[in-house]
Amino acid sequence: METFKAFRVHTVDGKPQCRFEQLTLDDIDPGPVVIRTAFSAITYKDAMAARGVGKNVRTDRPCVTGVDLSGVVIRSEDERFREGDSVVVTNYQLGTFHDGAYADYARVPAEWVVPLPDGLSLYEAMGLGTSGLTAALAVDRFERAGLKPGDGPVAVTGASGGVGSLAVDMLATRGYEVVAISGKAEQTDFLKSIGASRVLSREAFMQDKSPLVSSPPFAGALDNVGGAMLDRLAANLMPHGKVAVAGMVGVELTTTVLPLVLRSIDILGINVSRQLKMPERRRLWQRMATDLKPRHLDRIARPIPFTDLDKTMDSFFNVSSVGRVVVEVGSTAPR
Repeated sequence: METFKAFRVHTVDGKPQCRFEQLTLDDIDPGPVVIRTAFSAITYKDAMAARGVGKNVRTDRPCVTGVDLSGVVIRSEDERFREGDSVVVTNYQLGTFHDGAYADYARVPAEWVVPLPDGLSLYEAMGLGTSGLTAALAVDRFERAGLKPGDGPVAVTGASGGVGSLAVDMLATRGYEVVAISGKAEQTDFLKSIGASRVLSREAFMQDKSPLVSSPPFAGALDNVGGAMLDRLAANLMPHGKVAVAGMVGVELTTTVLPLVLRSIDILGINVSRQLKMPERRRLWQRMATDLKPRHLDRIARPIPFTDLDKTMDSFFNVSSVGRVVVEVGSTAPR
């Protein structure tokens, strides 16, 4: 039987060990749709699984990681997909409790598969991936909640990361004035080049501890951090402001209800895991191929060869990663 290259995490004495291996289709989890992987990406969840941070990967046996993939169907037992279809799979249990994207082939449930929409290449789909889906859902929920570009500036925290940078671009594309909040001063030029009108230092922004700041500057905010940052954003929102919460760097929150009550602030939770139903998932992918397609994806996403996967993981912990990292798994497909 033909073998192929895969990157698997083994748990040995409670600690992760990552390595490239040669596998067969029989070695990976079953699924009615077999996909030849073209591209994947690195998310923080992938880095955590590779380095044993949290409970982000199964430990009862080796697991091929990688929570995002784009590729081409080579075999399907489900009538919704045919050989030759270009598709995308993100989230669910891919790469955590079901063998994932860091392999030349994946076998997945048909219920996880999204047809690649017209207007996106397989490479662009992984420049977006889970991060793009999160950013798109936040923008979509802002719009559905009534936030308009003319209402005032929208802040984005963690702005140089995957979700943050894509959100900056998408919001600017939709006509919003975007204020990027970042702890990376060296990324100011990058953030302005992808659509931020201003860049605020995270440290400077966090200095004012008032429960309600005077003359609040923001009509909306996307928070990719959580914790104390969420408290500060709420205090800085105009009446009827909207804050979309997508980040959990800080999961504990000490705050006040004053902005929520006195300024009628709306909090919008953003989750693109299994809670995001397939019709919504497909609709958002369609938007990412059209009106929410980033204008600067070539600056936000950078490719790495499959062989550089393991050493690149550490950049997600030393805070040097910017934008999206696309992994060239088995592809000769155009970008």
